Amino acid sequence: MSGDMSGNMTGNMSGGSRMREIAALRLAALRAMRLLSSEEPRVLAAVDAAQRGEIGQGEADQLVVSHLSARDACIAAMRAHDEEWRVLAQGASDWSVDDAEAITGLSHESLALLAEIDASDARFAVELTARRSGAASELARTDSARAAQRAYGAGGSSNAPRFTDRRG
Repeated sequence: MSGDMSGNMTGNMSGGSRMREIAALRLAALRAMRLLSSEEPRVLAAVDAAQRGEIGQGEADQLVVSHLSARDACIAAMRAHDEEWRVLAQGASDWSVDDAEAITGLSHESLALLAEIDASDARFAVELTARRSGAASELARTDSARAAQRAYGAGGSSNAPRFTDRRG
């Protein structure tokens, strides 16, 4: 196997050692993503606060965008070594027992975290969609109420007919 593969293998590092290193990097990115998942209630609370008018919609939107961007960065970190991972996996039979066991352990932990993150993501997506739909409905109702207030509300001359008055 070539030592200059994608410029990622360093010195005399074995394929197993490099695979172990990549597995650890992926696990670190998954742990960061799980930590981000713990922030989802705060993001949803901001969306709720914006819906109630307690904070600006732009502020809530920025929090959602920041949260999603941080998740994208974690995903990019996990995917950064995909090609090298595939190439190194072909040489699994040459890995030391220690490397193979470590890689297996890191992979099992990663899979468990992925399942946890997947479940959290599903809940977050449902909740965020529901809140966004609710906010859109509330905005539509508010716009309708404002239009009704303009059409029917006081503020104009009491002698001026409104468009619903029937005068004959």
